[in-house]
Order: sequence, then C-alpha cells, then structure tokens
Amino acid sequence: MTAAVISRVLLASLATLLICTSTSISHAEESISLMSTLAEWQYPDSKFNGATMSDGGNPTLQSIKCTAVLTTTDPASKVVEFYAKKLDLSPDSESPTTDGKSTPAKARSVIVQDDSKHRPVAIHVIVVNQAKTSTTLVISRSETETETHIAWSHYIRL
Repeated sequence: MTAAVISRVLLASLATLLICTSTSISHAEESISLMSTLAEWQYPDSKFNGATMSDGGNPTLQSIKCTAVLTTTDPASKVVEFYAKKLDLSPDSESPTTDGKSTPAKARSVIVQDDSKHRPVAIHVIVVNQAKTSTTLVISRSETETETHIAWSHYIRL
C-alpha cells in the first residue's frame, strides 16, 4: 500500500472513532440531568440558591460534575440528622427486597466530619464515595444566620 492509501485509511478510522465517541458521550449525557441527580440529595422544602452542571474537568475521563447551594430555616443539627438517617450509617445496614429477604447495602464509604466545636458557626461535612460517584455535602450555619446552607457537590464518572 502506498503512503496516501495508508493515510486515507487512518483518517477514515479516526473519523469513525470520533463519531462513535461523540455519540456515546451525548447519549450518556442525555440520560443524566441536574435536577434528577439533585432530587436524590435535596433536603425537604429547601430553596435553591444556584446550581450548575458541567464537564468533570478531566479530558482523559468522561465525567460530569454538579453543584448546588440549598437553604432551609431548619437548624443545621436537623439537616445533619436527616442525611444521617437517609444514608443509614450503621455498618451492618441492609436493604429489604421485594421478597422480604435483605441484601447488603451499596458498596460505599461515608465520611462525616464536624468542625463546629467552640466556634460561632456550625460546619458539618459528609462525603459519600461509591464506584462511579462521589458526593460532598457541606452543611453550615452561623449563630447570626437565619438559614442553614447546604452546599452539594456531585461527581459522576460515565
């Protein structure tokens, strides 16, 4: 084969690869929306104060990052209690199935940190890592504020 033929074959292969890759990226992005992703983590009756969804920022890994800030008049302790219950932080938690049996909870790690002691602001951080997602909740409220802030960050590996 001549160099010109090899070049044409390589260009055709590259074009096919790019078309297939862009199709799979757009198909994956179509099935994920900011609001449906946030709905799983939204605190009841909280108000939106901005939300974004964008590329994950790593050109070698297809991913999406979502962020939002929510507010509520509930105290920070009540918000933390809600997420602790939602995440069922007991080490031997199991999920019931439709046939009455139970299955082990999702494989994940959960980190909870409280940096509020002796401070005029309550700051609680909850990080949930799973195989293809990572979620961080920063729950804060100062003594002078009338609302608790919930900063939500969510990373999805496609």
